Amino acid sequence: MRGIAFGRFPDVRSCPMLAEMRQFFCLAALALAAPLCAAEPEREADYEWQSERLHAPVPLYTFAWRDLWPRSIENPGPDVIVGCESRVAFGDWHFTPNPADSSGSDFWLRIANYGVFHCAANLYKADAREEVDAGDFSRGLFARIGEGRANGKTYELWALQEGFVPGSSYMLLARAKGEDDGIVARFDVLQVRCPSRWRRRAEDMDVWLTRYCAVENRDDLLAFARRMLREPFLGELRREEETGPDAEAPDPSISGS
Repeated sequence: MRGIAFGRFPDVRSCPMLAEMRQFFCLAALALAAPLCAAEPEREADYEWQSERLHAPVPLYTFAWRDLWPRSIENPGPDVIVGCESRVAFGDWHFTPNPADSSGSDFWLRIANYGVFHCAANLYKADAREEVDAGDFSRGLFARIGEGRANGKTYELWALQEGFVPGSSYMLLARAKGEDDGIVARFDVLQVRCPSRWRRRAEDMDVWLTRYCAVENRDDLLAFARRMLREPFLGELRREEETGPDAEAPDPSISGS
């Protein structure tokens, strides 16, 4: 039998069997590559978007935290004796889910100032803007909790701290640093992909949901927000302009007398 020299592939034109073998292996390689190429969209379709309830047993941020809003006006002017100010605009905000999340749904959130002497945000949530007056009510505060980096950019990390007793729940928010140094009118909303060690739930409760994600302190919340910043955003929360005959509105960040 004639041998084949090491390091040199024979001319397939002089050997029909080798030509057939090469064609077979080329077709086999294409067949194997096809499912691999198709797997990427499948992985994207299998991505699970998560937004569990994130809760602390007591509010993590108090008015001793310098970046908690609304808060009392520190240096009121001649036209304001006392009042509250906020870096986060009052008004109607619209949540739009990430377009890649086929099961996501939008909602409206009205943010209004609680009062003059005691500062907080009144929150009204509903599926449609015309229903927000009668929407689910709660009260809370916005805290700028730190910074994080993702996709080569630096972000401010915020949290909507909702409720006081028993404890507070948190919506994690982000905005590109330097996006707007004035009144905040837009956030990216982060997912809540709860670590297993934080998960709490009761057993034997039939269909009633008891599961939530428990966070104990500010350091853990900030570290968790930084991890969530590296995940795709859950959606966008943006303040929408006022409409109708009363569209001319006062400063959306100040309420006082």
